[in-house]
Amino acid sequence: MFFGKVKEGVPEAEIDRLVTAWNAMPSKVDTLRSITAGRNACATDQRYTIALVADFDDWAGYKVYADHPAHEQIKHDISSKIIDADNKSTIQLEL
Repeated sequence: MFFGKVKEGVPEAEIDRLVTAWNAMPSKVDTLRSITAGRNACATDQRYTIALVADFDDWAGYKVYADHPAHEQIKHDISSKIIDADNKSTIQLEL
C-alpha cells in the first residue's frame, strides 16, 4: 500500500496521469496480480490525496515490481514530481 499527498498547485491532469499510469501497471509487470489506485474519497481525512493497493503472489513478485523499469519510469517521470516527499507512506503486508 502506498499513500501520498500531492504537492500544492499540481494540475488535476497530472494527478489523473499518475493514477492512470499506476492502474496500467498489471499489463507491464507479470508479477503484479492487481492494483487499485485513485484519489482519496474520504470526506473526514484528507492527509493523503492519492493511494494505491497492489497485490502479489509472494515477496519475490513484489521485488520484481519494485525494481521493474516501468515502475521506475513512473517514479522518475511523474510521482517524484507531484508527490510531496515528506508526506508519503508505504506499508507492505505479508498475508
